[in-house]
Parts: sequence; C-alpha cells; structure tokens
Amino acid sequence: MLFGLCGLHVLVILGVLVIGALVVIAVIALGIRLSRRSDHRPLTPSSDPVEEIQRLAKLRDEGLLSEADFEAKRAELLGRI
Repeated sequence: MLFGLCGLHVLVILGVLVIGALVVIAVIALGIRLSRRSDHRPLTPSSDPVEEIQRLAKLRDEGLLSEADFEAKRAELLGRI
C-alpha cells in the first residue's frame, strides 16, 4: 500500500495522470501544427487598404480584434482611398 491506498486506487490515479499528460501533448502538437499552417500571413500590414480591411475583418471575426478597434482602423484605411 502506498499512503494507505490499495492497488486499484493507485492504478486509477496513474491512469488520470497519463490521460492528463496526453491531453497536454495533444494541445502542444495542435499549437505547433496551427503555427505552421501554409496560409499563415506575416503581421505586417498590406499596402492595399482593401486587403488590409479584409485581413482586419478576419481577425475581428476570429475574436482577436474588437469591433471598436476594427471600425477605427477601417475608417483610417478608407480615408486613404
């Protein structure tokens, strides 16, 4: 007995730890795979205002840019046209 636990309890605890480790590995692998996507674009803005607005809209739709920030930048870019 380990700390007063029977063999079954130890096996259950080990199983939970193994599953947790596998989840962590899967999340890391997914992050690596997403960072290597072929459609990855550089963070530098485009010289074309329309393309830049489309890129910002995609960031907004993905929840990475607030609506207020999108509208402010969109107004600025439309002023260049």
